[in-house]
Amino acid sequence: MKKAMWLVSLTFFLIGCWSTPTPVPPTQTPWVVTATPAAAAPIVASPDFGPDTVSWNDAKNFVGQTKTVCGNVMRTTFAESTNGQPTYLDLGRTYPDPSRFSVVIWGNQRANFPTPPETLYRGKTICVNGAVRTYQGVPQIEVRSPAQVQVK
Repeated sequence: MKKAMWLVSLTFFLIGCWSTPTPVPPTQTPWVVTATPAAAAPIVASPDFGPDTVSWNDAKNFVGQTKTVCGNVMRTTFAESTNGQPTYLDLGRTYPDPSRFSVVIWGNQRANFPTPPETLYRGKTICVNGAVRTYQGVPQIEVRSPAQVQVK
């Protein structure tokens, strides 16, 4: 009887040892995106900054045209490990909301700004000037220099 109990105990012990998973450290570091939500601010419905100025939520109607688009920066993101190292300034709504307006500053243009753009414009109301385009259905303007951005 003692021999049978000992054999059963040994069997359960060995089964327990074999079924315990061995942790495997990751072999690749995941990419990092720094996203900073801005404080909630009222949406600018239709600012009056001139005839070529439109609100962020109307910009989709002016694709292919050069306009000044105004709105509240709701979130800033520097996608440092993404191809092209873009900085995104989301106007009006935040990613992934398809109704947002995106300001894109590519990594090779960041040196043109006195402070990292994701810090410089966080939580501000801005107007950006440039050609309105769409990317995956979201209207955007690519900004190359601070001269294209006016803080209100």
